[in-house]
Amino acid sequence: MEYVPSNKDGAKLLYEDFVNVMSQEFELFYEYEDDELDGWIPVSRYVSGEIAGNAAEIINVTHPVIIWWTPFTNEPGTVKNCGNVKCFFTVNRAYKNHSHLKVFMFYGTDYNAADLPLPRQPHHEWGLLHEESPKNNYLLSHNETMILFNHTSTFRRHSDYPLTTQYLQDIKNLTSTKYVVPVKEKNRLIREGLALVAYVQSDCGTPSDRDHLVQMLQQHIAIDSYGSCLHNKDLPEHLHDPLKTMDHEDFYHHLAQYKFVLALENAVCEDYITEKFWRPFLIGSIPIIYGSPKAKEYLPANNTAIFVDDFNTIEELVESILKINRSDDLYNEHVRYKKVGIQNERLQREMESREWFVDDYERLNFIDGFECTVCRRIHRNIELQSKGLPPISQRADLDHYGCPRPQRFRDIPAGSLEKVNNEWWVDQFEHTWYTSRAALQLIQEGKEFGEKELHSRSIQIQYY
Repeated sequence: MEYVPSNKDGAKLLYEDFVNVMSQEFELFYEYEDDELDGWIPVSRYVSGEIAGNAAEIINVTHPVIIWWTPFTNEPGTVKNCGNVKCFFTVNRAYKNHSHLKVFMFYGTDYNAADLPLPRQPHHEWGLLHEESPKNNYLLSHNETMILFNHTSTFRRHSDYPLTTQYLQDIKNLTSTKYVVPVKEKNRLIREGLALVAYVQSDCGTPSDRDHLVQMLQQHIAIDSYGSCLHNKDLPEHLHDPLKTMDHEDFYHHLAQYKFVLALENAVCEDYITEKFWRPFLIGSIPIIYGSPKAKEYLPANNTAIFVDDFNTIEELVESILKINRSDDLYNEHVRYKKVGIQNERLQREMESREWFVDDYERLNFIDGFECTVCRRIHRNIELQSKGLPPISQRADLDHYGCPRPQRFRDIPAGSLEKVNNEWWVDQFEHTWYTSRAALQLIQEGKEFGEKELHSRSIQIQYY
């Protein structure tokens, strides 16, 4: 049941056009190209639920059924080609008891332990897609939750369909000189009042305690802080909201004036690397990085960044920044990759082998890629079983997503970069551990449960 958006004249529309015309006042039709359904069906019937979206009226599907239990894709129902195999994908929970149901898919931020497809049957597999921050859902940082999943696509390199480089559109962008400002020009701007370091953030009070780090740095060096966190300087008027304009070329040009840019993640977890990490490299500034313990493995070359975790005190970190600032030759050495190219063979191999693309609507994206990975796995097991062989089973663990307890920088002695538990966030982290353990117990007992039963079991685990 593949479909091609079309108008009444049969002219095919690009995806962007399809989205635009949805709001226009003429009827759209889906053209079904599968033998299950044929002809033309008005989109109004499809979207309203008369076709795949109606819980009381589901279509007869012969392909393996995969349900997005958290309605991430908002897809009422479609058959997707994955090479030489097909699967039916839908957000319609009415297919829960379909004879061909194989997998329930979850988007991590929306995963709710009190809203699960229960009771879980032995032949039902679960899939997890979660490329976002661990602070969005600490349930996924516990093994009791992760072992429930059979298929994973996360920022962790050991997930089944890893998305570690999701914020790097093209490795060639790292060597582009489009935004590069020569060091002598940067020095002139500093003499005229530009700060040595830039900080752009509007998500404040995060588990990584990055604002505290910036405050410690500000006691020693000038930092222009844009966004709402520690705000002390405004962006140009047309860039005043960095959340909406962070990919604007003018924003890149503006930030490129700075010699150093703070690249501080909102949470610390292996392989959690976002646009904050890549942006300084794209514009030719030196990043001051705090986040993934494995981030060094993704540098364009050695000695191209400053890592907070390499220092014991804020004074040591500041001295490293100032040392580079005092020498134009040393500064240029840190951005030499702009001239000589990428020296990190591991990064090159990973980007060359990556089958999905970013912001390219004519090529495979990681959502479709992960869906097809799951689909192919299901068909592989169907084929094995048809030959009398046992299916290949997969089960996730903490290597597929789990992240450590949130930590903050110690208050005493002043300037220490030693870390201790970040109490407010740790409370959330520990609460989700009790919830994870309670959910696992109830699932293993074959029970159906909701918020009330889950809370009761969590309390029992915590206090008894």
